[in-house]
Amino acid sequence: MDPITISWIAGSVFGLIGWGTLVHFAWITRNWPKAQGRVVDNVGEWSHGHEEGARTPVYFPLIEFDAGGRLHRAKGGIGRSEPWAMGERIELHYKPANPDHLLDFNWWQRLLFSGVFIGFGGLALAVAMGWVR
Repeated sequence: MDPITISWIAGSVFGLIGWGTLVHFAWITRNWPKAQGRVVDNVGEWSHGHEEGARTPVYFPLIEFDAGGRLHRAKGGIGRSEPWAMGERIELHYKPANPDHLLDFNWWQRLLFSGVFIGFGGLALAVAMGWVR
C-alpha cells in the first residue's frame, strides 16, 4: 500500500474514533442519570508494559452513589498510581439498567481523549491531501 492510501485510512479511522467517542460521551451525559459519588475504598491492580517487565500498582476508586434511590457501589474507570482519598467526591453518570457501568471521566478528560484522535486523524488527512509532508 502506498503512503497516501495509508494516510487516508489512518485519518479516517482516527477521525471516526475521535468524533465517535465525543458524540458517545455527549449522548451519555444527556441520557444517563447524573450522580455525585464518594470514594469509599481503593481497588488495587497491577499495571503491565513497563520497562523490563516491571509492574506497578494502579488504584481505582470504589465509588458509592445513589442509583435511583438505592445506594450502589461500583469501581471507577480512572486509575492512579497513588490511592484515592477516602471521601473524595466524584461526579459520574451511570447506566440505569446496570449501575456498575458508569462514566466517571470529567469534561477535560473526555475532550482530551477525543481531541487526540481527532488531531491525529486531521494530521493524517492533511498528509494524504498533500498539505503536510
